[in-house]
Amino acid sequence: MLYRERRSWTEEEDQLLRDAVDLEEPGTLNPSKWHAIAKHVPTRTNKDCRKRWFAKMASDVVKGGWAPEEDEKLVQAIEKYGTRWSLVSAHVQTRNSDQCAKRWTDTLNPMIDRTRWSAEADALLLKAVQEHGKLWTKIVRIYFPGRTGLAAKNR
Repeated sequence: MLYRERRSWTEEEDQLLRDAVDLEEPGTLNPSKWHAIAKHVPTRTNKDCRKRWFAKMASDVVKGGWAPEEDEKLVQAIEKYGTRWSLVSAHVQTRNSDQCAKRWTDTLNPMIDRTRWSAEADALLLKAVQEHGKLWTKIVRIYFPGRTGLAAKNR
């Protein structure tokens, strides 16, 4: 798979994006015409624009710890939309799609294995780190299905 190099958004690009949304879909905080919008931001794709909009511009994004009400909204949104993160974050309102995805996968998903780590599991974890390095997501996918990468890292 070919990856493009990540580039930070400039203030100029942010302003082009705001202007494009105002031009293509005036008055909305939930635009959908991303191909048209992206034509006004020549250095970015429609996907870049959509992700930037929902991550940084559509709402007042909160940083730091999650309030119980936010967790409740996140669970409700997952029940309604599944893991369509832009829709989930629009429902939560105070968090962006990346924050919602991380909170769900690392903390709230009821399928997470939270059992105690056994001595055997500890030994396997050490062996896995020697073999794969600190690729926590890969390690849990191969050796500890149901656990999170964060749980393995913290262990």
